[in-house]
Amino acid sequence: MTHPEPFSAADLLEPLALVVRGHYDDLAAAAARHGLSTSQARVLIALNEPMPMRAVAEHLVCDASNATGLIARMEARGLVRRAPSPDDRRSKMASRTPEGTALASRLRAEMYTVHAALEALTPQERADLLPLLGRLGDLLSHR
Repeated sequence: MTHPEPFSAADLLEPLALVVRGHYDDLAAAAARHGLSTSQARVLIALNEPMPMRAVAEHLVCDASNATGLIARMEARGLVRRAPSPDDRRSKMASRTPEGTALASRLRAEMYTVHAALEALTPQERADLLPLLGRLGDLLSHR
């Protein structure tokens, strides 16, 4: 009995890219239904806790002025607020308003394509996938 060659990291890149693209497209569609850009939706979901503006820029991989403009537009809609940082009064912290928190939940719930794909997995496949995704996320966040 022959054993297939083990998969390399390179073998996983394209399937992972398809998953990431599917997630991005689904989030973009949900965001558009609520008049948000994909970047605004990403920030709204990421603001589980108040976040310094520099962290918002890092999350979006953009410069601080772009993040400031994006947050200002969301603030005008009543979705986020900015306040001085308790640690450094020169720095601003962004946080969700109750309306922003409700919309972040709706955005996640309205990612119908991703939900359908995950539901199509068997319970065992989901149980196997969860720790792997957690580990991969941890490895990517400590780059």
